[in-house]
Amino acid sequence: MNLFKAELHRIARRRLSLIFGICAVAGLLALTVIMWFNSSTGPSEADLAFAQSQADEVNARYEACADDEQFFEGHPEYGWVADDEWFKDMPHEQACSEVFWADARAEDFIYVYTFKFHEEGVVLLIGVGIVTGLLAMLLAASTIGAEWSSGGIANLLVWHPNRMRVWSAKLGAVVTVCALAVVAMLALAFGLLYLTAAVRGDTGTLDAPWWGDTSERLTRTGVLALGMTVLGSALAMLGRHTAIAGGVIVGYLTVGEMLVTFVRLGIDMRFPELLSVYTWIGAWIEGRVTLEHWNGLSELPETMVLTATDAGLLLGGIVLLFTALGTWSFAKRDIT
Repeated sequence: MNLFKAELHRIARRRLSLIFGICAVAGLLALTVIMWFNSSTGPSEADLAFAQSQADEVNARYEACADDEQFFEGHPEYGWVADDEWFKDMPHEQACSEVFWADARAEDFIYVYTFKFHEEGVVLLIGVGIVTGLLAMLLAASTIGAEWSSGGIANLLVWHPNRMRVWSAKLGAVVTVCALAVVAMLALAFGLLYLTAAVRGDTGTLDAPWWGDTSERLTRTGVLALGMTVLGSALAMLGRHTAIAGGVIVGYLTVGEMLVTFVRLGIDMRFPELLSVYTWIGAWIEGRVTLEHWNGLSELPETMVLTATDAGLLLGGIVLLFTALGTWSFAKRDIT
């Protein structure tokens, strides 16, 4: 069996792979159940009738107020209006519209959520892809880190002394697993969410522009997931321990962005959002992000547009840097 197939077999047999797989599917099923029970195709006749009665009641109160100049004085519960400076020089009819709801409609009193797949489905699919990539990144770091901790790397190099061939096989295996996992989870998520929208919500119009935009965003999400996996592998290879890679990943996600926020508050700079990796990730997935900077002297803000190309160069550069460091570390440092 060649190295690549051996690595795939080893990853598939790991208990952590099974745990992450179960957690991912369970989380997706939980999301589907939540959307299923929260969504509705529309209000019932009873809901419409009740909402219309509420709208009629509000409109009647407004009309009564607008027709009576002494309405507030004649109703003690609204005596606060005369004492409020906001209403002091306001015309009576305008004051009525501020206190009561003018031109209320039944739709204003209907609190029914309808899951619209063509609008919300893409966001949920992107979230599924990112979470899958994060799990793949942790799995990749754990897989390589566990081999360093157990001495498996040293034993493997006895039989396969070509370190670059070993590293390429390991990196190719975790990337392949990540790609398969992302495709499988996105396909499963698409099917479950579409079914939910078809039965309990609204699928909308999935025309050619929708498919084009969605495919581009999901493709970039998949590439991001692959980059996260490579980064996790490189950190584990560089640190030679799962805890180091996991600590760097979790530490940045929990503490790094907090420190970035403090820096943004402590210094005066244009477009402080550039310090956050989430800004660049958003630009990569969405295709473009427009940042605004208000200097207080102009009526319009200064803007900066980040495109997917800009974000790809930065994020790709980070991944390539750590991959190069991990490769150098594995090629040049002693195994013991």
